[in-house]
Amino acid sequence: MYIIRDHNTDKYKSRCELLEKSAEWINDRYGAGTATIELKEQYRNMREKIEPVMWVIEMARDAMLAVGITPVTKPIRGGTDGARLSWQGLPTPNLFTGGMNFHGRYECIPTFAMEKAVEVLIKLVELGSQRK
Repeated sequence: MYIIRDHNTDKYKSRCELLEKSAEWINDRYGAGTATIELKEQYRNMREKIEPVMWVIEMARDAMLAVGITPVTKPIRGGTDGARLSWQGLPTPNLFTGGMNFHGRYECIPTFAMEKAVEVLIKLVELGSQRK
């Protein structure tokens, strides 16, 4: 079982095609049914859904600046929630949570960072309510 992900849609499709061709090669060499492939999309890169509405990124940046955080913008593929919601029509860029050491045994979120994340969310609601 493999998980295929990529920032680039064309590269993602290319990786899927490579797996399909690999399964064909295995079946040609070792007999039909030796390898099977089932491609099931988990989630796609949110970039193509976020780029047309970059105001959501600008609003997040403005909210962070307003509460004393210097934003660091790093393109990422998405993450499950943000990517799925974006593809369902709700542009949802990832914001910081204040966490550290993600996906490891030392993953944590200091209280002061959680409080700052809440300040950003409150400011986002304020800015969003002013948007026309």
